Amino acid sequence: MDDMKVRLLLLLMICLSVLSCRTVKQTVVKKEVPLITENKLLKNIEENELKYNTLFAKRIDASLKSANKSNDFRLSMKIQRDSFVQISVNAPLGIEVARILLTRDSVKFVDMHNKKYFLSDYSYFYDRFETELNYDYIQKIFTNSFVNINFESNPEKTKKYKLSRVDEGYELSMIQEKALGRKIKKLYKKKRKNKDFMLIQQKVTIDPTTFKPLSFFLEDIEEEAGVGVEYKNFKDFSGKLFPEKFVFDLFSAESKMNLKLEFQKIEFDVPVKSNFRVSSKYKPLMLSDEK
Repeated sequence: MDDMKVRLLLLLMICLSVLSCRTVKQTVVKKEVPLITENKLLKNIEENELKYNTLFAKRIDASLKSANKSNDFRLSMKIQRDSFVQISVNAPLGIEVARILLTRDSVKFVDMHNKKYFLSDYSYFYDRFETELNYDYIQKIFTNSFVNINFESNPEKTKKYKLSRVDEGYELSMIQEKALGRKIKKLYKKKRKNKDFMLIQQKVTIDPTTFKPLSFFLEDIEEEAGVGVEYKNFKDFSGKLFPEKFVFDLFSAESKMNLKLEFQKIEFDVPVKSNFRVSSKYKPLMLSDEK
C-alpha cells in the first residue's frame, strides 16, 4: 500500500469520527414495521447494544477503492472497551505495513512501509480542522453501536429527530447547523450560499427486530459531501450478534472513496493488549496541507 493510500485510510477513520433529542415527528409508514415511540425505540436500542469488555478480530479482509484505483489488504483489530482501539494493516502476504492506536486522549499512527509516524492528542485536529474528535464515537462505529453527534454551536438549541418507518426499519434523522471557522472555510472550493455555518444531516437506520444500527450517515447538504457506514450480514460471533461486513463511504461532488471490511472471525472478552513502537529512524507523517 503506497503512502497516499495509507493517509486516505487514516483520514477516512478520522472523518468517520467527526462527522439526543426528544422531539419526534412521525412520517410515512410501512405496514411491516410496527409503530413505536421515540422513547421506546431508544430504550430498545440501549437494551440490545453489544455487551462486551474486549473485541479481537484477528483477520479482516479489506478493500479500499478511490477513482479508478483499488487496494486489497488485511486488518486485525483489538478493542478494550473505553480504553483503546488498535488496528494493524497487513499487506496480502501478511506483513504488517501500518498500525493505528487510538486511546481516550491520543492518536498514534505508524507507517512501517514508508517509515513515517504520526503522534498527537485530539486537540491537533481541532487546531487544524476545527473538528472535535471523540474516542467514544470511534469505538461506537467499530462496535455497531448507536452514534449520536451534536454539531450545534448553541448548546441551548433543542435537537429534533424525525422518526420514520422505512423499508429497512426505523430511520432517525436530523439537520443541524455547524458553525464554520476560518480554517474550515478554506477547505471548500465552491462558493457557499451561507459563509457562517454548514447544514449537516445525520441519519441512523435501525433494524426493527434486533434494534441494531444498519447504517449511519452524515452529509453536508449544501456541498453534497459526507461520510457514512453500513452494517451488513449480521451473524453469530462467539454467541453475540455482530455484522460480518462494514462498508464505509467518503464522498463529495468531486470524488468518492469506499472501504469494505469483512470480518472472518471475532472473539469477545478475551485478553487483549495494546502495543505501539516507533523506530528512531522514522520521520513524522504530514497530513493534509502540512509541509
